[in-house]
Amino acid sequence: MSFWFTLVLVEIRKATDTRAARWLLVCIAGLSVGAALLSQSLYSTFGEFVAGPGLPLTALLPIVSVLAMAGDWTQRTAMTTFALVPRRLLILSARLVAAVLTVLGITAVVTSVTGIAFAILHPAEMADTSARQVVRALGPVFALALSAALTGIAMGSLLLNTPLAIAVTLLVPFGYEIAITVAFPHVGPWISSLAFSSWLSDPHLTWQGSGEARGLGQALTSFGLWVIAPIALGWWRQLRKEVH
Repeated sequence: MSFWFTLVLVEIRKATDTRAARWLLVCIAGLSVGAALLSQSLYSTFGEFVAGPGLPLTALLPIVSVLAMAGDWTQRTAMTTFALVPRRLLILSARLVAAVLTVLGITAVVTSVTGIAFAILHPAEMADTSARQVVRALGPVFALALSAALTGIAMGSLLLNTPLAIAVTLLVPFGYEIAITVAFPHVGPWISSLAFSSWLSDPHLTWQGSGEARGLGQALTSFGLWVIAPIALGWWRQLRKEVH
């Protein structure tokens, strides 16, 4: 196993081995179970049932990425990390991959448990559910999880402060989106922080999109503004930042 893959495994362990991370995982599990139980009374198809935990996942998964990316700086352990591995770019790339894998792993566990619960509670409906329907149901869930992971990674990398990054990650989709919708109704979809995640869960090849559907161009500008730019600035900052 190469040294970089070892770093990825170390970063995954660090992302899940703190008290805050453990409590967050407990919250994700509890809210997902609650959402699944609520889905049982409201929905009877596999897709609707599995999508039930999507709301708590969308809200909490970015925090997992924030903890992974900003934890060293918030807990003042960056000196130890960079002393053991002086090549900072190696650590940053491993940390990014570890955050994505951690979020997708959590999503896989939640959706697996939810799917098993659906099969137990609705055996007849599960028997009528084809493999294609399962894939179509899981696709948007994992797309939103990936988007949530990248959002948390971007804010955590840029701000290097866990509480601030969490606050920005949770508040921006509400306050910012409302503001740009009111102030810039025509430009808003192109600078929206949610356009990329919206497109990823329901991709369209048209450049501009129509109605509520986001186009490829809007998704790319959103991805550049809210993922690529913060990560690039954050990495530049971390590569130059003095460690105390």
